[in-house]
Amino acid sequence: MNKPKVAFVVGHSHWGKSETLAALTDGDRHQSTVMIAGERFFVRRTSNDDIPESYLKFISKVDPSLRPAIIAALCPDFDDARKDTKWVLETLKARGYRMYFWILGSQYKTGKTMPATDVARLQDFGHISVFSGVAEASVRALAFRKYIAEIGAA
Repeated sequence: MNKPKVAFVVGHSHWGKSETLAALTDGDRHQSTVMIAGERFFVRRTSNDDIPESYLKFISKVDPSLRPAIIAALCPDFDDARKDTKWVLETLKARGYRMYFWILGSQYKTGKTMPATDVARLQDFGHISVFSGVAEASVRALAFRKYIAEIGAA
């Protein structure tokens, strides 16, 4: 059996994480799973910056035997205790999840770039890939799908 994994779409507030995940499920915001490269992933659209309490509750209860492959949104705000990014990542690591971070290098509407410090901190927890440029949600979703297929083959 493969080791459990979480593939994150990473960005700060209003960077297009949720829209990317909606496009990944063909606009169906109620679809909770997606098949990629023969593997079924559970999709968690809301991020730790959307509804932090709900997100942290999900992480506290996630069981790798029940959800071995997860796609989730993540805000890498390590300095905001309410979002508890470090706790999220340490909890998943302790449960045996491999973590993959597909980072939105630029905010969709403004072009503001992801700080190098955030990228470096995520690298301490798993594999990173930075999506450069600004693109529509459907283009981002295709690129994210390709990234997941590549990590599955690795």
